[in-house]
Amino acid sequence: MARPNRFDPEKFGRLDKYLPGAARPEPLCATGEALPMDVRNLPAGAWVARGVYRTELVVPHGKQFGANAFEDPARACPVLKPWGAGETSVFLDLETTGLSGGTGTYAFMVGLGLCGAEAFKVVQLFLAGPGWERNWLAALEAELPAQYGLVTYNGRAFDLPLLRTRYALQRAVPSWNAAPHIDLLLLARHFYRGRLASCSLSTVEHDVLGVRRSEEDIPGREIPTRYTQYLATSDAGPLRGVFYHNALDILSLAALQTKIASLVSMKSGNGEDLVRCGDLWQMMGRTEEAHAAWKQALAGPGAREAHLRFAEHYKRSGDYENARACYQKALEGERRPLETLENLAKLEEHRFGDLQAALAYAEQALAWLDARRALRDYKWRLERHGVTYRIARLKRKLAGKDQA
Repeated sequence: MARPNRFDPEKFGRLDKYLPGAARPEPLCATGEALPMDVRNLPAGAWVARGVYRTELVVPHGKQFGANAFEDPARACPVLKPWGAGETSVFLDLETTGLSGGTGTYAFMVGLGLCGAEAFKVVQLFLAGPGWERNWLAALEAELPAQYGLVTYNGRAFDLPLLRTRYALQRAVPSWNAAPHIDLLLLARHFYRGRLASCSLSTVEHDVLGVRRSEEDIPGREIPTRYTQYLATSDAGPLRGVFYHNALDILSLAALQTKIASLVSMKSGNGEDLVRCGDLWQMMGRTEEAHAAWKQALAGPGAREAHLRFAEHYKRSGDYENARACYQKALEGERRPLETLENLAKLEEHRFGDLQAALAYAEQALAWLDARRALRDYKWRLERHGVTYRIARLKRKLAGKDQA
């Protein structure tokens, strides 16, 4: 059995934080001499520091990517500023030795997407072994422009915390800590949750962007095993698919930013997109933009949802006449009118004092529920109990009013 390496630099890098002065992290030093290493079958690129290999892919603007031409993602930055976008974008995606987090997990590849005037550039920095992690972090810092905002997909929860841990173990401070950051996963979930099988980047890439990956790609779950195999053999051949996978993730991130910016700008003709766009602006407190999006949705298949949004807005502002009118318009062709009928019954009873109209809406709700007797599940019974209780109460009030 081979003895462990007592002088493993990774081990001592972890112990640095316990030394005197560890509370004062240092900036990263220069990457050092770029000596070639005995690693076989790497893709085209160059060693930029000891243990750090760099590859570059240039994609001209206008080149076909998926269902659309690839556009400069920096144009989306002004639209997405309310959600954290910077003046320009740097797209970041890591490939790691696992998904568990903690100090035992480290990144061995970072993909960076850099915006240019004529083309988009994907830079990948490969870490040949954990002993050269400080060089790798310094090479990452050297690639970043002067002004930028980070763009990730689930980076707020995974990529950036993991990177911060690696910087801390190297007693270094990330220059990007104060940079603007937008996590596209949050916006993708807002627009596509319930419409796609999942909101993973691979699903959004396939179903929304129309990207079809070649057989060279490998599933993310296999990546840590491939890297472990490489460390044992120094053969990077099994990692070719990882380079491909990472580069496609960066390109898809850039294309997705352009797509989401078009949705936020109300350039989609899809009614559901417009309704969700209005919801997004409303959550930001931008009522004018929200109403503009909902008004566009009134002309298409999203009209019912848009009428409901306006009804809720008018009800909150005390304009009950307009709220009632919007609820009534939403009823036209509604497949599940129960909630709308209940809202109309409440308005008629509590705001207009018309008990007969309230009773009529409640009885319509009961008739709709009884037409669905085949279900008879717990939710159906609960909803029916609420409606019958409302009907009985309204009838008692009407009887008492007649007696009076």
